[in-house]
Amino acid sequence: MTQAELTKLGIALGVCYAAYKFVGNPMVKGAAVAVGAVIVAKKVPYLSAALA
Repeated sequence: MTQAELTKLGIALGVCYAAYKFVGNPMVKGAAVAVGAVIVAKKVPYLSAALA
């Protein structure tokens, strides 16, 4: 993973964390966790093969 990819990953996960931490709506918190999980799953080699 290059530094540019790591930066994009960090920004995406940071946005998900901010939505989870600072929004009071439980549906938004659930969506933030789900989106964060998909982002991470696409980067893990054995999970990305299963998602494709």
